[in-house]
Amino acid sequence: MERLVLIALIGSVTAMQMRSVRQEYAVLIGGATAAFLLADTLIRVTGLSDVFLRACGEYGVPSALPGTVLKILGIAYLTEFGVNVSKDAGQHAVAGTLEIGGKLLMLSCSLPAVVSLLETGAALIREAAP
Repeated sequence: MERLVLIALIGSVTAMQMRSVRQEYAVLIGGATAAFLLADTLIRVTGLSDVFLRACGEYGVPSALPGTVLKILGIAYLTEFGVNVSKDAGQHAVAGTLEIGGKLLMLSCSLPAVVSLLETGAALIREAAP
């Protein structure tokens, strides 16, 4: 963790110093720092998805649902990353559009899970009805 904080501080201070010289370089340094931090963090947490999938298998969760949840989480984090980089670059319109696009992608990925949940609920109600 200390390494990530140190890299973030170095990247932020360097980007701040470059902002007064060349705005374009400051954006590139900030984006590169953020990408490196994201990649380093993803490498450190790759085992978590295996634990999650194994636990879902043990509790009888349908195999499509854990993959869908992981896909939605990935879209959410990548969208947030892209939005923040776009805002740092001063591209607020791009950031807003990316945010809407990410939400629509998450919605489209979650629809099969929602339909499955509705079908399960309907089946339970049918079984409980006299």
